[in-house]
Amino acid sequence: MNKHKQIGEVARELGMNPKTIRYYEEIGLIPAAQRTETGYRVYDQADIERLAFILRARALDFSLNDIGEILALRENGEAPCL
Repeated sequence: MNKHKQIGEVARELGMNPKTIRYYEEIGLIPAAQRTETGYRVYDQADIERLAFILRARALDFSLNDIGEILALRENGEAPCL
């Protein structure tokens, strides 16, 4: 079974602000969150791993645009680097 976590739990786990997670969703770095019946955003392990990748890339001074391009290449099955 795939356990989903609410935005606050994900933010605490990754040391992020929930507003940052919402912003990354808004600009398309992460897919739109699934929602509970009451409208709360929930994230699965793939979403959490994607956010962790974004954090690591930001720590290496990659721009959000560069990160978006890398993620797009990855989604298309292409290697971002040779």
